[in-house]
Amino acid sequence: MKNPYAILLLITFALRLATALPLRQAGYMDASYTMHVAENLARGRGLVVDVLWNYLDNPAGLPHPSNLYWMPLPSFLVAPFYALFGASYRVAQIPFIILSSFLPLVTFYLSRRIFARDDYAWSAALFTAFSGFYTIYWVSPDNFTPFALTASLCLFFISRGLEREGAGDASANAQQRGRGEGESGRGGAEYFFVAGILAGLSHLSRADGLLLVIVAPIVLIVHAIRNTQSCPEPSRRDATRITFHPFGFAQGKVSRFTFYFLLGYLLLMSPWFARNYLAVGSPYPSTGTKTLWLTNYDEMFRYADDLTLSRYLAWGVGSIIESKVVAAFRNIFIILFSDLQLFLAPFALIGLWQLRRRVEMLPFFFYAVLLYLVMTFAFTFPSWRGSLFHSASAFLPFLAVAVPPGVDAAVHWVARRRRTWEAALAARFFRVGFVVLAVFFSIFLYAQGVFGALVGGSSDIPLWNQRDAAYPPLARWLDQNARADDIVMVVDPPTFYNLSHRRAIIIPTDSVDAVFDAAQRYGARYLILEFDHPKPLRALYRREASVPGLTRVADFRDGMGRPAILFEVAH
Repeated sequence: MKNPYAILLLITFALRLATALPLRQAGYMDASYTMHVAENLARGRGLVVDVLWNYLDNPAGLPHPSNLYWMPLPSFLVAPFYALFGASYRVAQIPFIILSSFLPLVTFYLSRRIFARDDYAWSAALFTAFSGFYTIYWVSPDNFTPFALTASLCLFFISRGLEREGAGDASANAQQRGRGEGESGRGGAEYFFVAGILAGLSHLSRADGLLLVIVAPIVLIVHAIRNTQSCPEPSRRDATRITFHPFGFAQGKVSRFTFYFLLGYLLLMSPWFARNYLAVGSPYPSTGTKTLWLTNYDEMFRYADDLTLSRYLAWGVGSIIESKVVAAFRNIFIILFSDLQLFLAPFALIGLWQLRRRVEMLPFFFYAVLLYLVMTFAFTFPSWRGSLFHSASAFLPFLAVAVPPGVDAAVHWVARRRRTWEAALAARFFRVGFVVLAVFFSIFLYAQGVFGALVGGSSDIPLWNQRDAAYPPLARWLDQNARADDIVMVVDPPTFYNLSHRRAIIIPTDSVDAVFDAAQRYGARYLILEFDHPKPLRALYRREASVPGLTRVADFRDGMGRPAILFEVAH
């Protein structure tokens, strides 16, 4: 095949178009937030928002500095298209359709580089293109696509830098004897510089992209130690002629390559740190780090500013340990289901074991372990409520690369015990079969979320295009009966703003009193109560109780026919 990359790109681009066109709206808060920030950027308002979706930074009011929790790159990608074509969901999809079409090419190149086999490369690339749960999200204006692409490329460029560094080691002794160190090892520097830029782009996509900055020096040190241990002892004759210390030589390269990596990273991130300092007085806002002290996920939306270490410790050691253990198991299943669609997991594990000594996989191994540990034991509740699902998208090219050799290894193991099997033919059959299964599973999950096709049972989540069905009629009612500057309390402020262009804040989850406190502070006049609502307002939603100060003024229905109630808040 003369140009498999072009063919693969066309296949993936057609798939992305096919999955993008049926979607008519953001479908969830993260994507809506991306669109809201992008619209303000396109209008020249800068990095501000007219919504509050949490109170973690004790916001002063609206408008508010944007992206103190979620990072800005997805909005940066959308804003130029908004400026050219106007703000709409369809326009917001454009950069993600394009960029996500390139991710299978990364997988194809990596697989071909490791195995020099196009059949393996095609299988791995198609596993990346038809990627189960991720299929619907690649074309959404969120950080899935930019993070998966930049983080996986960052890990690959780190490995390329390690390869070039290793090539420099091969000539180090000769150069030491003759001309000094010279150019030895410099060939890896440019790869680490590019990796640093990609780490910056990853960080601008997701806050946990910062972990890549930790991975780079760790991998360099491990690689240097590995090379030192495998370096033969100098002969007595050589020892009398020169004094050469391999690990000392490697230490110099570790420092130099880390410098180049950080240089590339800071080139991208310094303007962002400066913006944060000017906006909120700190280059790295504490908004996200407060989630370290959650005792349940709903506390992320508390109005009370009490997420502290002392409060967290008062929760009790037993409760803390239990939450980490539960998260540990849930996060393993998230990776197995999201990246490997579960049925590919055994073969990926076999393949990863076979690839454990490959330098191309070394940065991925360290990053995967580090991300899992940080998510599980630090950001425990956000991790299994979506954060790890987002971040693990960067695992996909590396895990997909490991599947085909894992399938072959499993088939050959069986073939040695079943003499009737022709191993090569059986391996090819199973590789193709698993690709077909991945295609089917991806289409099924997509259809389940968008069309409700082939779905058995029931769900509390409406189909994708019906998720915000109550908001347009609510917005029309407010346009006819409320002032233009009236603020609304709602469970999904960015989505409601995009559909109404009316300022909105999130309903606090801690108490009814917190609802009134937040409404008073930020001037919210209306409250929208939906099926997805805070527990303190459950009796009110079910009409089992009334709350003085909340007056029911209108009733609507969501996409599944459930009540969506509009209240006026007394001040």
